[in-house]
Amino acid sequence: MAATAKREAKGSRNGAKADSAPDPHREAWTALCRAHAGVAGRLQEALTDAGLPPLAWYEVLDTVAGAHDQRLKMGDIASALVISRGGLTKLVDRLVKAGLLERAFCAEDRRVSYAVLTPSGREVFAEMQPIVVGELRAAFTKSLSTRQAAALRDSLVKVNVTTCSA
Repeated sequence: MAATAKREAKGSRNGAKADSAPDPHREAWTALCRAHAGVAGRLQEALTDAGLPPLAWYEVLDTVAGAHDQRLKMGDIASALVISRGGLTKLVDRLVKAGLLERAFCAEDRRVSYAVLTPSGREVFAEMQPIVVGELRAAFTKSLSTRQAAALRDSLVKVNVTTCSA
């Protein structure tokens, strides 16, 4: 009898029996993952076709370009992109090597470093931005009205606020 209960409990991580009934929250998560993968793939393909750097580079350049003085603390970039500091360091190293970013250190605290957009970084970002924006518009306007896109954004912000404050 104990073996039967143990087998039934294996259905999920918390010991609850696996349920095959429709679950709108799980289905929303699955749809979100698939939509992200599809849109990200489309963006990457468009950038590659244009002979431009990868999408991850665009995301960093976009984040830094939007900051005051086009410089941002490494930790703030990691938080904005929801990436580990180690992963960001490797990514920024590649952007520095390509001449698109520079590293600067805080005069008061040398442990704090900034990523600073270079003139070459601004040029590459300016080439990438219309492609990314155009692809995003195409992906979203074919499927969602402006009102639906705003509602989707608001729903995702709620989920993000809830998960990031927990």
